[in-house]
Amino acid sequence: MVEIISLSDAPGYNDNQLIAEPLIEGVKSNVRIIRLSPGQALPPHRHGSSDLMLFAVEGEAALETETGTVAFRAGSLAFYRGDEELRVSNEGLTGVTLLAFLAPPFPPRPDRSAGRTTGQSST
Repeated sequence: MVEIISLSDAPGYNDNQLIAEPLIEGVKSNVRIIRLSPGQALPPHRHGSSDLMLFAVEGEAALETETGTVAFRAGSLAFYRGDEELRVSNEGLTGVTLLAFLAPPFPPRPDRSAGRTTGQSST
C-alpha cells in the first residue's frame, strides 16, 4: 500500500525547540523531518550503520564539514555515511526544513523477522 505524507501534516517550527521527528517508517529505511528555527542546531551526532541522505526543502542551513562550513540551500542533497558526524545549524533569519532519509532505519529498531536489533546506535 502506498503511503502519502504531506509536509503540512508534520509539526511546524517551534522557536523553543528544534523539531526532529519520524515522518515515514519503512521496513528497510525511514524518513525524519527536521525543522530548525533561526539560531537552532542539531546536536552533533552519527548514525551508526545507517547511511543518511539529507535534503534541504526550504531555507538555508550551515553544514560543518571536514573542510569548513558550507551553505546548504533548498534543493540541495548531502550524503553521509553512518560513521560521519552530522553538524547542521540555522544561522539565518528564516526557518529551515530538512528531510533525513536513512537506510537501514535509524534509530535502530528490532528486526521483527529475526528478533534482533538492526543497525548500531552511536552518539
